[in-house]
Amino acid sequence: MKADREKRRLALAILLVPLATLAVFLALVGLSTRSLFVNGAAEGAITLDDVSVQRDADQLYLSATVDIKLPQAIRDGLDSGVALDFILMLELRQPVRYWFDRSLVLFQHHYRLSYYELTRHYRVLAMQTRISRNYRSLSAALQGMGRLNRLPMALADSDRNALVEIDALLAAHGQLAAQLSFRLDSQSLPLPLQPLIASSWRLASKEYQWPVN
Repeated sequence: MKADREKRRLALAILLVPLATLAVFLALVGLSTRSLFVNGAAEGAITLDDVSVQRDADQLYLSATVDIKLPQAIRDGLDSGVALDFILMLELRQPVRYWFDRSLVLFQHHYRLSYYELTRHYRVLAMQTRISRNYRSLSAALQGMGRLNRLPMALADSDRNALVEIDALLAAHGQLAAQLSFRLDSQSLPLPLQPLIASSWRLASKEYQWPVN
């Protein structure tokens, strides 16, 4: 009987920890949302700069600088144990006269930003490759996540096969269009937070577009 009671207490404690974390985050988000409407604007933003793409053998490499500024409520949630997922998307298109561009291939990279209170460090995990790096401060973690230097985009066989078609189209038409974006994946947040975050902060970069020769 005593052992059963201990098991029930342990199970209850395990259940209450994430619920308590979520409750704290909801309270922090509520406070910051009220501040948002008072001040009239959120302080978060994502901007893209120094974007370039290089083709080498059967791979496509992306270089860019992503400047990420998180709103205070999201920073508070991160420090309370809520991991943040980000999505980098690169799309190559074929321009079509008098109609919508034809999408040729869409490359995606997913990143997870987490905070570990016990060791007081931040971790950035590249979810496709499972490569992670640790940082002592949030600013260093955001800079590290946003520093893209010859990032290989074609990770799957289907991606590499699409590059063959792209080569043929470049040879035939001489130019394609590229579009890059970086955003917080609000759908990865706990369900009660998704509508609030999506409506309060559109934490996404403007789409960066340029011609590819």
